[in-house]
Amino acid sequence: MVKDILESILNFLKSRAFVMLVLFSIMFSVLIYRAFYLQIVKSDYYLENYIQKAERTVTTSGTRGLIYDRNGIPLATNQLVYSVTIEDELNTRQKDYDKNLNNIIYKLIQIIEKNGDTLNNDFSIILEGNGNYAFSVTSDIARLRFLRDIYGKKSIEELDSDDEILSDSTAEEVMEYLCGKKRFNIDDEKYTKLDKLKIATIRYNLSLNSFQKYITTEVASNVSDKTVAAVYENKAELIGVNVTEKTKRVYTDSTYFSHILGYTGTISEDQLAEFNADVDKKEDEYISSDVVGKSGIEQYMEDSLQGTKGYQKMFVDSTGNILEITEENESGAGDDVYLSLDANLQKAAYNILAQKLAGILYSKIVNYEVHPTEDAKTIPIYVRDVYAQMICNNVVDLNKFNNAEASPNEQRVYGKFTSKQAQVLSEVQSFLTSEDNTPMSALSEENKTYLTYIYEKLSIIEQIIDTSSINKEDEMYKKWNKESISLKEFLLYAISQNWINSSVLYKDTEQKYSSTDEIYTALVAHICNNLQDDTDFSKKIYYYLVKRGTISGNEICMLLYDQGILEYDEGNYNQLASGNTGFAYNFMLQQIKDMKITPAQVALDPCSASAVVTDIHSGQVLALVTYPSYDNNKLSGSVDAEYWSKLNDDMSLPLYNRATQTRTAPGSTFKMITAITGLETGIISPGTPIHDYGQFTKITPSPKCWKFPSSHGSVNVSQALAGSCNYFFYEVGYELSIDSNGSFNSGLGLSKIKKYADELGITSLSGVEIDENEPLYSTDNSVRSAIGQGSNSYSDIQLARYVTTLANRGNNYQLTLLNKILNAEGESVKLMEPNLTNTVDISNSTWNAVHSGMRQVITSGTAQNTFKNFDIEVAGKTGTAQENKLRSNHSVFVAYAPYTNPEIAMSILIPNGESTGYTAEVVRDIVSYYYNPSTLDQILGGTASVPTSGISSE
Repeated sequence: MVKDILESILNFLKSRAFVMLVLFSIMFSVLIYRAFYLQIVKSDYYLENYIQKAERTVTTSGTRGLIYDRNGIPLATNQLVYSVTIEDELNTRQKDYDKNLNNIIYKLIQIIEKNGDTLNNDFSIILEGNGNYAFSVTSDIARLRFLRDIYGKKSIEELDSDDEILSDSTAEEVMEYLCGKKRFNIDDEKYTKLDKLKIATIRYNLSLNSFQKYITTEVASNVSDKTVAAVYENKAELIGVNVTEKTKRVYTDSTYFSHILGYTGTISEDQLAEFNADVDKKEDEYISSDVVGKSGIEQYMEDSLQGTKGYQKMFVDSTGNILEITEENESGAGDDVYLSLDANLQKAAYNILAQKLAGILYSKIVNYEVHPTEDAKTIPIYVRDVYAQMICNNVVDLNKFNNAEASPNEQRVYGKFTSKQAQVLSEVQSFLTSEDNTPMSALSEENKTYLTYIYEKLSIIEQIIDTSSINKEDEMYKKWNKESISLKEFLLYAISQNWINSSVLYKDTEQKYSSTDEIYTALVAHICNNLQDDTDFSKKIYYYLVKRGTISGNEICMLLYDQGILEYDEGNYNQLASGNTGFAYNFMLQQIKDMKITPAQVALDPCSASAVVTDIHSGQVLALVTYPSYDNNKLSGSVDAEYWSKLNDDMSLPLYNRATQTRTAPGSTFKMITAITGLETGIISPGTPIHDYGQFTKITPSPKCWKFPSSHGSVNVSQALAGSCNYFFYEVGYELSIDSNGSFNSGLGLSKIKKYADELGITSLSGVEIDENEPLYSTDNSVRSAIGQGSNSYSDIQLARYVTTLANRGNNYQLTLLNKILNAEGESVKLMEPNLTNTVDISNSTWNAVHSGMRQVITSGTAQNTFKNFDIEVAGKTGTAQENKLRSNHSVFVAYAPYTNPEIAMSILIPNGESTGYTAEVVRDIVSYYYNPSTLDQILGGTASVPTSGISSE
């Protein structure tokens, strides 16, 4: 029976019915499982997207308005470029957060730099050639603001407390802090010091946006297509990295306009707080990634130039993909600003100044040693000083001398340096440790230079010598200032008086010192260890190597070819290599004459100048030129830290606006004010003669006329202006100072002169919309002040306002750089009207006498040689001002043209320019261009303009 049952079951299992049943069961199970599984997955999917779906508002900036000259020539435009950005999308709570983010950034840096692009770098720390971190900011307040932001303090005052002193942090200490575990944990051994700086820069910029959602940080701008492609190819690894399109500010002919236009950059914390304090609507608020004007017209006209923001409100999923846009508002373009400047006049004036400076240098350089004497009419320049400046002013790069690719000439120069450096450092250590105690006054000029540098570094740069603690009446301190003791004696005494901040020395060894000897030993070790890699100290060694002829002029000139400063010329190079020293002298002169080596690179007197040209009927500035200048394209958007550092190290001070910030005594250009005061108060009449006796003996010490021991004889006011007779104006200044009791009262005379100085506009800010130093009216001696000396001190722009008022016979306009504002559609928003401050109410006879004198300056006076046979009638006034008896006088010239119906006025300044004949030539050439603009190409392609007017002492 059992057997039959088993056979039946076996037959059934073999049957088709059983197979169908099994298949049906399997299919049913699969269907049930799949339905169940899909339901779970689907519900999870919706759950996940419901949780991660988020509303996001993306703000878009408006296109920045453009800047044009008065004739519609574009000066600042926008260019569409690719930008690489990063947003921190990692989970900050994950274990290896810092490591992963640092790796992403490092990989991104490698991609960007491998494809020939550069990182944005407006961080205030750089890595110097000696391998040390250093601050790139030059002012102490900028350094302290940077430290405040780095350490997350609300104010500079919070940097220091009982627990820590952060205001003294070095760049090395800041980097140690940023790379540490408390901040960005950049401790991977694979990173070099430069890698760490780059990663820290990006991490710090990221941290500034960490409190704001969906704000990206720009890593590099204006990147190539190669970089864009590489970023997309590595997108999976570069979490949070994107490529976006943005507009980049581009400045046309940047060198000519940089001091006026300024530049743009990412808004600072201080600007963010300042700008948003005045914003009424939330949607108009600035955010931390906004680009704003940082200086110049870009900053002054920020409200007009900055476009209106747009936005998109959207829903995004967990990966940032847009699911839905719910609301959108387009951004708007900013207004266009038209300046009062004539771009071509600006370019012509800049080149005329540069060529004149080159010509002056060319005429002054000699092949023999120069020993300046006080009050010398002209001070020649020893050619070896020019050679030395190629190193001292960073024309050639010292760091390339010992590279593997260095030329034989570079290696030879470096070998001479290392040998001398070892000797100098040994001698320095000897001076600081021997018992000899040779006083500073007994040392050679070279050794005194080295030890003075050490003192200045300890006191000014490192602040190891606490100058605020020094008792200025202390006898030992007085002896130090008189150079009657050694540096060693002073430092030991300073330690005993607690003038030394020994805590700085602890950082070198992490060891505290108690006794004077211990502190001094540590101080000497600190000095000697740091001098080895001190670039500025090395330059002083190079200077004396060149000055003594150990490094020859030939070798210096060859360096210019070795490093590509000059286009290679085999014939010249071989001549220089032959050792012919006479050839090197003539070679350098020719490079300066051809302007292949510029006055700014030489950076010896004179190397700078300024010029201002105005429309006398409105006060509009037609040209505002300062030489030397810089390329603001390299500072806009993101500051090129290396370029910024080079600008700050440049001895010709290219960042300094000479036209608005350099103040000098106006010299004889002030005499028209004294003349007007004398005429209007009745001290003199237009025909009153005053005899020039050479030396004015009514006050002591007794000043002399510039023509002494000769004399101008008996002259009236117009003739005195023409010949710039100091004696005449001494007398007027003296008579203005006689009070009702018949006594001399200098303050009385000064107050009378100031009344007209105020009305003529010289004692006020000029009104231009960029930074300007306050004018300083003299408070010292009315007699000397009457000829523009005393403590009178004005900038070129202030002299330009004054001569504009003279030229138009008394309409004192505020000067302006603005012409009009148009919106993006070309419709007028604002037309700048002349701003008349006051009218000078004086008699026609006074105006006539002063104008006649200014015309006679040109026809028969101090500038007659310059304007001989010149076909345009010019009126003007020469002026010189002495600031340092061992340096050349400043040269000033104010003028207007044409004489009969004036249209333009101008002021020219060449600091340490020696002769007013040189500034007179600049005036002549600018006037010539203004009335013959077709000569622009000839001017732009010109070479050095060697002076022909001769030396004028006035």
